[in-house]
Amino acid sequence: MNLKVIACGVFEPYLERLRPECPNRLDFAILDAGLHANPNELRELAQKEIDLAHAPMFDAVCLLYGLCGRGTASLLSRDIPVAIPRAHDCITMFMGSRAEYLRQFRRHPGTFYHSLGWIEKKINPRDREAGELYRNYEQIGYELHPEFNTLKTRHGAENARHILSFQDRWKQHYSRAAYIDLGFSDESGYARFAQEMARAYGWQYEVIRGDSSLLRKLLAGTWDPDDVFVLPPFSRSASTGDDRLFAAVPVDDTRGDISQSGETCVESTPGGGAVGGIGLGIDAGGTYTDAALYDFATRSVIAKAKALTTYSDLLEGIRNALAQLPGESLARVRMTAISTTLATNAIVEGRGCKVGVIALSPWDWTEEELGHEPLANVPGAVSITGDIIEPLDEDACLKAAERLVVREHCSAIVVAGYSTVRNPVQANRVREIVCGSFGIPVLCAHEISRRLNMFQGAQTAIANARLLPIIGSLLDSVRKALSDFKVPGRLMVVKGDGSTVDEAMARARPVETILSGPASSVSGARALSGLRDAIVMDIGGTTTDCSIIRGGRAKVCPDGARIGAWTMGVDAIEMSTTGLGGDSRIDFDRERRIHIGPQRNLPFCLLAHRHGAVLEFLRSFQARAHAGSSSAAPLDILVLDGPASLELSDRERQLLDILGSGPVPAAEAARRMNLPGLVFLPLRRLEACGAVKRGALTPTDLLHATGAFTRWNVMAARLALGHFACLLGRTPEQALAMASEAVARRIFREIVRREATAELPAMTDLPDDWDFFLDKAFKNDAHGLGVALSIRRPVVAIGAPASALVLPVAGRMNVEIVVPEHAEVANAVGAIAAEVSMTHELVIRPGPLGNYVVYGADGPMEFAELERATKTAVALARECARDKARAAGAAAPEITVARRDGVGAIADGSSIFIERVVTATASGSALAFATECGR
Repeated sequence: MNLKVIACGVFEPYLERLRPECPNRLDFAILDAGLHANPNELRELAQKEIDLAHAPMFDAVCLLYGLCGRGTASLLSRDIPVAIPRAHDCITMFMGSRAEYLRQFRRHPGTFYHSLGWIEKKINPRDREAGELYRNYEQIGYELHPEFNTLKTRHGAENARHILSFQDRWKQHYSRAAYIDLGFSDESGYARFAQEMARAYGWQYEVIRGDSSLLRKLLAGTWDPDDVFVLPPFSRSASTGDDRLFAAVPVDDTRGDISQSGETCVESTPGGGAVGGIGLGIDAGGTYTDAALYDFATRSVIAKAKALTTYSDLLEGIRNALAQLPGESLARVRMTAISTTLATNAIVEGRGCKVGVIALSPWDWTEEELGHEPLANVPGAVSITGDIIEPLDEDACLKAAERLVVREHCSAIVVAGYSTVRNPVQANRVREIVCGSFGIPVLCAHEISRRLNMFQGAQTAIANARLLPIIGSLLDSVRKALSDFKVPGRLMVVKGDGSTVDEAMARARPVETILSGPASSVSGARALSGLRDAIVMDIGGTTTDCSIIRGGRAKVCPDGARIGAWTMGVDAIEMSTTGLGGDSRIDFDRERRIHIGPQRNLPFCLLAHRHGAVLEFLRSFQARAHAGSSSAAPLDILVLDGPASLELSDRERQLLDILGSGPVPAAEAARRMNLPGLVFLPLRRLEACGAVKRGALTPTDLLHATGAFTRWNVMAARLALGHFACLLGRTPEQALAMASEAVARRIFREIVRREATAELPAMTDLPDDWDFFLDKAFKNDAHGLGVALSIRRPVVAIGAPASALVLPVAGRMNVEIVVPEHAEVANAVGAIAAEVSMTHELVIRPGPLGNYVVYGADGPMEFAELERATKTAVALARECARDKARAAGAAAPEITVARRDGVGAIADGSSIFIERVVTATASGSALAFATECGR
């Protein structure tokens, strides 16, 4: 018999020894050892080899793999049979039978097995000494680990130790190292590897006599049905979930139409028609709070206002902005939408209520890996496919909840776990138990985030629970302000993906409002410019946010929103941020090179507008006394800007006392504190917590000095520019030109970077070797190499300083720059012009018995045909998206359902079906709901 043998690499040394005694002609295809850890790749590679074996060249295929994490399930045979051992993994074949493997397992379940092939092909392919492979870093110190220095550079020493310790946790499941000796003449030297592992980790050591009879039978074609499963021609292997391990499923048309061309639209249902009326948009940004009255019928701004944001009380800035709008128009408002940085700032600063976590997982979570405390592990777990593998211990659940609520004083509980998005039945039961006993908010992570990443889902739910009282309080205050100004209508909140949700949903799911401020800039740019494909550049007071619109929509971050050390499992617009804004510090170094940002300082023009003493300081400042200074620090002025929420040192308290009567020059503060220089001022912590702000020359001052923007004190700006120029050793005109060029260069590079990284997603920043060409393109110095850059997408610039700062870049590259009317309040316009948009996603994957499983919010559902599974998923996704959109505020949303198939290509041009993702999107205006409710 001619056999095509497809084998794991661990069998290769044995196959060469067994070939001479085998009666069949064998053709070996050896795959990499270790594919059991990646079942999808194993299935794809094995299928490719099966497809290459046809009659009459071969009589059968022999697959030397077990079930291996279901990697050998869903394999298709062609015109010859495929023999597969009835084994979970290779250990059964080394032992000779499942019965012997089971006997060893019952005798000592925590065993790490070694074999000649496993050592040669996986553990030690480079023929190192056994002592080099197994080292107990927990005892000798993780600092000696070969990866420690790399991890230390990236994450710090303590985190490096934690990461390596976490990677070592697999060892806790073992207590014996064993070598399986199949009796070949040259095996004796390999047992030392198992012996060295046992010595290093303090385990037992044993040599087990193996049995090669099952291997010999497989190669000889002696296939006992109790030991070997034979897949008939033109069939598909399926995992049975019982002792048989495998069954054959006929190949038919149950898969239906599989698409390999990306996303396919399944259906589209139109929504309600356009409505008119007036809306109010509010954006509480880092520097300004903007407000805009928007006419939906004409899609135009009818009034707008700007006020400085008050960090200690966001509501004060909102009130100041509303006070500038016409009262008769405010009385006609039918809907208000707000975007805010409050949720983002609260997460970064760690504010919010205390949250406890109950975890359901096959293994215990730690507070270190979760990044949160307190945590309680409760027995109960499901597998990655949604099967219950450990029943829920309800008594333990009740005790854990009692500890978290009574002893730890938690105000909310999050229920999270491994793969609860696949089957939430246990998590839902925990919520019932805790709610019924304690009456506090209980949130399930699978309802907040549908992503599989268990820690990301838990962290998202934790953030959501912490934000409940914060966003609730903000919305109460906004409601009060709207009532005081007699503004009627419903209240909406912008989400991180740029869409809006009803006030009630924002209260229930506040975590979705993170990054809502930057997201509203995209909606505003689109509404004001009318462009559907553009780079959006939002120039704020502190930063410049840059994103790309394609087809009227901005791309959403595939991994979620990153805030501080956490990545949230919620949608957020993909956006790059750079430390350049109207309030960025302008400074210079010893070489007289100008630097812009990233520090945010208060513009002199604004400080002088607030404090008359600042103008007097600028008039009396003796710049020549500081000529030759290595920076602009002698010009700095300090001012109190809020409470110091930290335990103060004596020096810090002394500085705050000095600033208590008003702004003080930094040099004067150092003199009063008897410090030898400005660098000794205790400013680091006070500036970090916002208690002290520094006044310095900024781009806003440059705009005032040139007359491009004159909202604050123009004289202060001009005086500050003159003093800065003197410190720099240049004339005011030269200093202005140098600073303006530095700002233009930063914006130029940011536009290029955003476009380049959009086209090459693997690129996160511009390579250093691009600098020469970028400098040539920016300066156009008329000699040597000439470089011209073109950006085919228009740039929509918004924000108060957008026109003055971005338009000059048009002379440096071939690009259309659009500064729409009302660009200075674009974020407020974006808040009110945004629509409700909700999605619901379901995943369909092959099941263990040749069927198809839909993973829904209520658990897995099984179907015999893919078409029926898809119809059910489409209907469920459509209804869930519609319900979400209506709950978020859209009365009659437009609904689009799309599907995306995941397939693996195989050698004959056909494909292996991996999964189908069905996504329904429901979107529409909340104003329609307001109209409907008002009738």
